[in-house]
Amino acid sequence: MNHKELQLLASSYLDDEVSDADKVTVLSHIRVCTECHEFVEHAKKIREEIRAIDEVQLSYTFAAHLAHLIERRDERVKEWLGVEPLARNTFFVLAIVVFVIFMFTSSIGTSSGFTGDQLLSGYSTDSVSTRVLLQQDRLSKSDLLYAVMTK
Repeated sequence: MNHKELQLLASSYLDDEVSDADKVTVLSHIRVCTECHEFVEHAKKIREEIRAIDEVQLSYTFAAHLAHLIERRDERVKEWLGVEPLARNTFFVLAIVVFVIFMFTSSIGTSSGFTGDQLLSGYSTDSVSTRVLLQQDRLSKSDLLYAVMTK
């Protein structure tokens, strides 16, 4: 038996809720292992102290006060539940607006485009990308991507 197994069985052992075989195993382990022996002794002391506590007398208003606190907590939770859908919907609308703006600016950028002369001014190479870029008046994103990949 290892330490973890004993610690899991300790409560049942102290309550005398284990089989005879488990009881023998626990006893033989705590005889040789001081760490587990101290663990069981500490658990025994805690149980004895809990049993020695006098019965607590609650006031007659305790139940009403507890019910009132639970009701107030539930009201605060309901307040936040009303905010959550609003926040979720606001986020969704903002995402759509950003997407629309991106698409709009993307379409505007494609129509104005770059010319090959603007992009390659100062370069005197005979690469595939240079030939592709100089063949057209306006360049699309695909043309630029092809030119970059072949360069």
